[in-house]
Amino acid sequence: MTRHPVAGPPALGQEDNDAFDPTRRFVRVTGINRRGFVEFEFSVGIPELCVELMLPRAAFEEFCIAQNVVRLTAEGEPMTSRSRQ
Repeated sequence: MTRHPVAGPPALGQEDNDAFDPTRRFVRVTGINRRGFVEFEFSVGIPELCVELMLPRAAFEEFCIAQNVVRLTAEGEPMTSRSRQ
């Protein structure tokens, strides 16, 4: 009997032929706390899998530049340009 693999749902981030790309970095700002820290989600490869971080404003801007991030809107769409917004 020959076994054929069963196709399951696409892996996270694999919809529409979007391959995981570890060189792509994403940031979605979720808020600014009362001490002025920027609260944000940071992702590598795909925006759906992220970690929550917070940094002072200046450190956040440096982080975004160093990581060459794509900044996402609250809806998950990329903003018009990379890093500085």
